Amino acid sequence: MPQVLKPTTDLANRIAQVYSSLSGAHRRAADFVLQNPLDTATMTIEGFAERCGASTATVTRFVRALGYGGYGEFRTALSAALRLAMAPVDSLADAHNTKSSAFSTVVMAIKDQAANLEETLAAIDEKTCSQAMEAMLRARRIFIVGSGASHHVAAHLEEGLTLYLDANVIFASSRGGPEKAIRHIMSVGPDDLVLAISLPRYSRGTVDLAKLAKNRGAAVLALTDAPSSPLVPIADITFYAPARNRLLPNSPTAAFALADAIVAAVARERPDAVAALKELSESLLWTFYQ
Repeated sequence: MPQVLKPTTDLANRIAQVYSSLSGAHRRAADFVLQNPLDTATMTIEGFAERCGASTATVTRFVRALGYGGYGEFRTALSAALRLAMAPVDSLADAHNTKSSAFSTVVMAIKDQAANLEETLAAIDEKTCSQAMEAMLRARRIFIVGSGASHHVAAHLEEGLTLYLDANVIFASSRGGPEKAIRHIMSVGPDDLVLAISLPRYSRGTVDLAKLAKNRGAAVLALTDAPSSPLVPIADITFYAPARNRLLPNSPTAAFALADAIVAAVARERPDAVAALKELSESLLWTFYQ
C-alpha cells in the first residue's frame, strides 16, 4: 500500500488550496504526488512527467502553481513533508527495536511531559497573561476552535470559561464538522475573540478559521507549541505549550495545563466568580457521591 501524503503537511496544504483551480494535467500531477509521495521524492523531473503523462514544462508550471521556484525546491519540500509525516513512525519503530520495559517507557514519557511543562512555565510572561485576561473579559463572544488532540483541550476551555465569563462561549470546532465551524466564524466581528488551539501536526482547518476570524476583525488568541507554528503570524496574543513526545505525533499535556491555568486566572479576575461557583455547587449538591 503506498504511503499517502498527510493533509497536515505544508505541501499537502498548498495542493489543497489551489487544487480547484488546477488544470486537468496539473490535477493528475497533484493526485500522483498525494498518493505516491515516496516515489515522487526519488524521481527526476523527467521521470515524474512520464508517470503523470505530462511534459517537463507542465511539471514546472505545476510546481510553480504551488509556490515553488522550481522542481528541485519542490522535491526538497516533499522530502521535508515526508520526514514530518514519518517521524512518529520512525521513533516508534526504533522503540520497538530497542530492548526496554513498559515501565521504562512510561517513565520516559512522563519525563518528556515534565520537560514540556517546564518549558511552558518558562515561556509565560506577565504582559501576555494580562493581554489575554483583558481580551477574554471584554469580549462579547468567545469562539474556541481546535481539532484532533486540541479538540479535547478546547472542550476543557469551553467548560471552564463558560462558568466564569459573562461572554457567550461557543465551541466552534465541535464534532459537527467543518461546515458548522465556518458558519460560526462567519458571524464574528470586532467585539469577539477567537481562541485557536493547534499542536503538531497542525490542523489546516484551525489555521484557516483563525485567518477568517482575523479578516473579519476579531481578535485571535492562539494556544500552540512554538514560534514556528502557523498560528503565530495570525494571532494577536500567543501562549506556548510544547507538545513533544518521542513516540507519538504530539502530546497535549502541557496544553491542558495551560488551559487549566487560563481558566483559573479568569476565575481569579472575575469579582463575581465566587457567587457563580456557589450557585453551581448548590444546584449540583445532590449529584455528587458522598
